[in-house]
Amino acid sequence: MFFKKYIVHENKLSEQLSDDSLYKKKLIQMETPAKTHPIYTGLVLGLLVYSWIFFIVLFYKQINQSALYNLKLTISFGCIIFVSLSIWICYKKDYLIGINPTYRRNSYIIFALAALFSVLIEATDSGKATKTEIIETFFFFYTINPKSYIALAIISYVALGVALSYYSCPYELYRGFYSVNRIYGGYPNESKFINKCILPCYIFLLAFFPLIYKAFNPAKDSFAFNIKLFSLWAIGGTIPICTATFLGKKYCKYFEKATKP
Repeated sequence: MFFKKYIVHENKLSEQLSDDSLYKKKLIQMETPAKTHPIYTGLVLGLLVYSWIFFIVLFYKQINQSALYNLKLTISFGCIIFVSLSIWICYKKDYLIGINPTYRRNSYIIFALAALFSVLIEATDSGKATKTEIIETFFFFYTINPKSYIALAIISYVALGVALSYYSCPYELYRGFYSVNRIYGGYPNESKFINKCILPCYIFLLAFFPLIYKAFNPAKDSFAFNIKLFSLWAIGGTIPICTATFLGKKYCKYFEKATKP
């Protein structure tokens, strides 16, 4: 089921509106692929370069301080290599839509390895950090401390999450929801299907900063420990899921406004 080819349905909502509709032009704009993506490019490349500089400084400051520091540096090096290769594979490719079976297979592999590195990084963490200390740790030119490798991992995971969030236009995201709903069924229309996905996205967004706090601090019980282990994975995975859902909803919203009696 995961690797079968999706049936792509042409379902441009602008074609269902009359030419005098106020929202037809807006929908056509959202159905037209953009030629440039400066925000996407700037975020992905900027965060990736920052991550590499962060790692180089971290390596220079902490190498050979102790066996534990060397282990953390080794895991961090493996993590940043993994993130860099993953970004190279998915950069400016429609991984977010999920129509291409090869892209979906690669996405599963990326998410599996991201979960593995999340567990390895968090399992070696110890000690507490205040909110102020957490914020300071993200700026390697300000301070380097035993928590720096977690900040490095979060930055690189955010870069990967943004890289996986590439889309040529919002209509393509809507079409992904359309195809899934038509193939697997369950909802009378795509708008209801997307609405069902909105609530989990709000939960993800509300949990984003608590997950960062959890990543830096020890767990109080086994349940919290499991959350901590996968906190980095969740932080990165939240970004593409929310991007696809909110933009798909935005596309539907304009059509619903245009068709309101």
